[in-house]
Amino acid sequence: MWGIRNLRKKIFLVIGIVVGIMLLDQIYLHIWQSTPNTPFQRSLHVDDVRQLLRAGEDAAITTILFDPVILHAWSSNSHVAVSGFLRQYTLQGPPHNVAQVKQYITKDAWNQMKFDRAYERFSTVEARIDDVELTIPSNIDIFIVDHKNSHFIPCNESRAAYYNLKYLKDETPNEVRFKHKAWKLLAKVKTLLDKLKIPFWLSSGTLLGFYRQCDIIPWSMDVDIGIAIEDYRPNLIKEFEKKGLRLTHKFGKVYDSLELSFKEEDIKLDIFFFYTEGATMWNGGTQAKTGKKFKYVFPAFTMCWTDFLDIKVRIPCQTEEYIKANYGLSWFTPVKQWDWKASPANVRENGEWPESEWSEVIVVNET
Repeated sequence: MWGIRNLRKKIFLVIGIVVGIMLLDQIYLHIWQSTPNTPFQRSLHVDDVRQLLRAGEDAAITTILFDPVILHAWSSNSHVAVSGFLRQYTLQGPPHNVAQVKQYITKDAWNQMKFDRAYERFSTVEARIDDVELTIPSNIDIFIVDHKNSHFIPCNESRAAYYNLKYLKDETPNEVRFKHKAWKLLAKVKTLLDKLKIPFWLSSGTLLGFYRQCDIIPWSMDVDIGIAIEDYRPNLIKEFEKKGLRLTHKFGKVYDSLELSFKEEDIKLDIFFFYTEGATMWNGGTQAKTGKKFKYVFPAFTMCWTDFLDIKVRIPCQTEEYIKANYGLSWFTPVKQWDWKASPANVRENGEWPESEWSEVIVVNET
């Protein structure tokens, strides 16, 4: 009997030691990954690169060199076309595997792998760097600029599913048609603005639809985008009208509260131009009947990419802060009655336009 008890104690002791070692191992890995003093390679070893390329070849994976430091020191004139836009996903996986990866890369490389990214289409070229055959972007300077602005924020499908479960009712045929037309309009506007080299982002209700439900709000009845006033081009209206987008409203001046509205068929596009003021950014609004001016104030924000209904578009990186500024803390609750002069949480009165300027700052082309 005593022998059996002693055996059980030994078994429990061994199990306890094994479990303890496993727990210590996991704690060690967690600390290793989270501490700012986590050790990385001081430099990139060519043998590690070769090993990675061999693994990619075995898995039939195309490997492209994205490291901007290395690319900056290399150039070539031989081009191979690559179409579409590319996604770089955050490095994820079991803690032990991620910790193993960190043994073979530098800290700078790790920082490049911590974010989702999206890149415009680019051509590639075959290169030999340190006796390693690599595929790299052919126009390095353009790629490096693109890389600096490549952070990608995917739509939160879980939040959208919760919203749809809680609020979404069956959409009417008119709402379904609107969403389809709004999508086509957004795609067309992106093509036009990309051609004009004018960066824009989703704003107001269109941004809210993306962030809250990964979709176009079916009752919003318009498409909203933002553009920094520094990116305004005098030929914008003319180029839009060439492609069938009719100017319906023009409010304000280039240096104050500029806002443009276009229509294609019965779908409206609102373009809000943003001005930087200290640590804030704002866009203006004008009441046509009275000349009253309004401004909508946002915390300063930066640009990220997203994939909105298969269209690669920019959004504010600080998306929730942007939406809370505009729609308040109750942004998740749908509101169908909206007064642009009173409903936004960030609306402020901003004086009035002198009547002598109305012909310039209040242009209405439809009744």
